[in-house]
Amino acid sequence: MIWKWKAWNIVLTALGLVLIIFSLIWLLVIFPSMNKIPADHHEIVNFDGTYKVMISQTQPLQEIPVNVTREQTAIKVQDNVLIMNQTITTTHAVAGMELPQFGLTEELGVDRSTRKYVPGYGDMDRSGQFCFPEGVEKKSYSVWIPTAGRPLTANFTGEEEFHGLKVFTFKISESDLYIGNQTGTGLRQVLDVVTEFKVEPVSGTTVRSESNITISIVPMPSVKMPVYVSSLVFTDDTIDYLVDKASDARTALLWSKVYGFWLGIGLGIGLTLVGTLGAIRTRPKKVA
Repeated sequence: MIWKWKAWNIVLTALGLVLIIFSLIWLLVIFPSMNKIPADHHEIVNFDGTYKVMISQTQPLQEIPVNVTREQTAIKVQDNVLIMNQTITTTHAVAGMELPQFGLTEELGVDRSTRKYVPGYGDMDRSGQFCFPEGVEKKSYSVWIPTAGRPLTANFTGEEEFHGLKVFTFKISESDLYIGNQTGTGLRQVLDVVTEFKVEPVSGTTVRSESNITISIVPMPSVKMPVYVSSLVFTDDTIDYLVDKASDARTALLWSKVYGFWLGIGLGIGLTLVGTLGAIRTRPKKVA
């Protein structure tokens, strides 16, 4: 009987140590290798809003109600960089016809782990965040803004509840950014941009985005003439989709990195202690 108890104590101790080691390997090695932008990434999000464009300098800006679709499709993975196509399609919200002058197709190169753009990949050098990372902190992030052609600072502005999720809010607010000269006239162009994000902090999923962008020409010092104004926000359907995605990702991450890890560590320590103490109790006593 004593030998049986000794065997069980050895098994319990060994099992406990295996659980502890596996939990550490899972957290430090296996999980980071899995927790990346998927190699088959494919996502479609939709925006509603308006564009205001200059038809002639003698008339007010013409307002166009628009629906905008952004589709991202992975092409390949190279050196942990996800190469993907991004297609922007704009349609007239009332007439339903496509507006190709507002469309765009580009190739992006994004680090799968940090979610940052990687210079040297894609159709141009980009830097800053492609999207917010996992484990968002209450700090500023450098986020690539295509219209600006550079990353801009998204400042943390607070936290709130949104559709049942705790979210962090961030805001980009910049004025008079030089973006080159206007084709044809050669006049200086400047950009004003205000963009607000609501981000689920565990997964880094942006569940709401609203942007207001104005491009102006500067015909003379201290005079700005708007030639293009864009106001876009995620559609309700897109928000619902992203909230569900963020909720699922948050649960999976918490179980993988927090609850599951500590459950494995705790159970491993418990089994190790039970086995060790059992071995001590069943150790043969010395006869005086």
